[in-house]
Amino acid sequence: MKHATIYNICDGPILKSQAISEPGKNLRKLYRKLFGNPLLKHFILRWCSHPNIPMEKVELYQNMMSQAMIATFEDWQNPEWVKKTFAPLGALLNKVKDPEWRIRHAADTKPPRIKDAEVDEVLKAVLDDIYRVWDKNPNDPYFPVSAQVLMPGDSVCNGENFMNIMNGLGSYEFQNINLLFGLMRCFLHTNPLAMKIFRRPWKGLAEPLSMPVSWITHRTAFYDDIFFEQIYNLYILEDLPQDEQAKLKEMLESILHFLIVTSMEWLTAPSSRIKHPAITCLPKDENGEPLCNLKPKDWKAKKELGFDDYVPDVDTTYLALAMSRKWLDLVKKKNLTCDQSLLENCEKFLDFPWIEIINEYQIGGGNKTNPPTITMTRPLDYFGAVNLWFNKPFEKENGRMIRETLGNEVCPGHNMDILESILINRAQWNALKGENLETVKRFLTFHHNAFISGNFKHDSAVRFYLPEIYVSYAGRLYDTWLTIPEDQQQVIDPDGKIEDIRHLAIHYCKFDMLGKTLNPFDASLAVATLSLLRYETPKDGIIERGIRILHDHLGEGRKKHPYKAYEWTMVRHPTRIIVGSEVTTSLFAMNAIACYKKYLK
Repeated sequence: MKHATIYNICDGPILKSQAISEPGKNLRKLYRKLFGNPLLKHFILRWCSHPNIPMEKVELYQNMMSQAMIATFEDWQNPEWVKKTFAPLGALLNKVKDPEWRIRHAADTKPPRIKDAEVDEVLKAVLDDIYRVWDKNPNDPYFPVSAQVLMPGDSVCNGENFMNIMNGLGSYEFQNINLLFGLMRCFLHTNPLAMKIFRRPWKGLAEPLSMPVSWITHRTAFYDDIFFEQIYNLYILEDLPQDEQAKLKEMLESILHFLIVTSMEWLTAPSSRIKHPAITCLPKDENGEPLCNLKPKDWKAKKELGFDDYVPDVDTTYLALAMSRKWLDLVKKKNLTCDQSLLENCEKFLDFPWIEIINEYQIGGGNKTNPPTITMTRPLDYFGAVNLWFNKPFEKENGRMIRETLGNEVCPGHNMDILESILINRAQWNALKGENLETVKRFLTFHHNAFISGNFKHDSAVRFYLPEIYVSYAGRLYDTWLTIPEDQQQVIDPDGKIEDIRHLAIHYCKFDMLGKTLNPFDASLAVATLSLLRYETPKDGIIERGIRILHDHLGEGRKKHPYKAYEWTMVRHPTRIIVGSEVTTSLFAMNAIACYKKYLK
């Protein structure tokens, strides 16, 4: 019995239909770009027939695609139409069973012996890599990060979540690409040989990036927020020679300029109508060209396919606010000679009612202007959280207003960054007074609920990260918490929720992470997090286990990089896209050593 391929289902409705809608034209363009790729089509997908779709039943799926080709804008925003039309695909997605990708064995419990020379060897190797990459582009230095599309999709994308995503997206372009990748997931998982081309089991938690030829390399303010923090952690130790300290300072100022000058745009709060700055991950020049180091061909494809609208996210903005405060305070404390214009920009950026602004987005805060449109990060309790994206509608040529282009979701890591930023800026933003204090307490309640319930351990509960990243943010939060006077701590957290989070995060690092097989990226997170959480029993070998992994894996990377590229951040739709780079791993390892050295002082 012959079974259908994607082309049996889609070629007729998508390529041969005559009377098609505007969204249908976009679907045709996307289909030709994705499924018309010669290598993908002739060497992989044409051999992936689906065992549950014999040719005599193919009409059901052809009709589904025919409906998509004639659908109007209104159809795509009608939940009942979406649910009814794509029910066959939802049922197929429910049949997909992902293999166990992670290879993890119990760790050797014998405490490793780590020499100071080995710690310094790791630091030197990663710093050499960081300097080399930074110096590659003297006119526009930056740390490149790469995105890799995983065609088989994300393990959490079953039929229910697929429908949840489809009904939460505000843009038919994103709905179309989500539809096509949903089909891709179903068909690839029926062919084990095809699956091996795109994805294989790996050791540890974070997935290594593979197939560098397919990577899309770029720069965003979010990445630079994190890189600033990591370089800052090493810089404040003042352990390096003077010329290297100067090099780090140069990096910090350059990155901060990209954050709060190059990547800034203006938005209006949805309820109060307060006009405020925000940091975007897709800054553009006056001609509409990207300023994020995208290759021209990648930007051209992105724009042609309708993916050039981008909304600033709350996380990137509040991280930049935290970095601005840290830089201002350090410059003042150390009396550093710095770019005065940049310092003035930091001060202007901070001088807005940021707690009142974020309160407009907070679930449980009284405002209901921007609720989550996608709720797949369950089983989290959303009370006290905010969504990913600020409010920024787009007006199209025909006057249509598009809201929630990418959908809007709750991600716990983003919310941890916001809380930390508020605590760092608590004095200027009046965080301990009135409704502002209640806003802070709601954020803390959200994180406390995520940890004490154990939900923070679920891959499905996070949007852009693995749980280990969220836990690492708890370490950063606790490090900030220790700078707050006890009387203020009591006002913010009279019930000891921060300590509860700390103990659960330590347990996770000790047992869920270092208790089993880890790769260098995982190990760098465990070392940094336990150090920032002030793990109570130094030298018991737990943290050193992570450093041993960092040391023993030196040299695993390609092209003179000490380490491979690993999954640092990711998205789950339209398919699983993992993001990282070799120099990113070096920066995380550098941060681990910096935090470890600070911990031992």
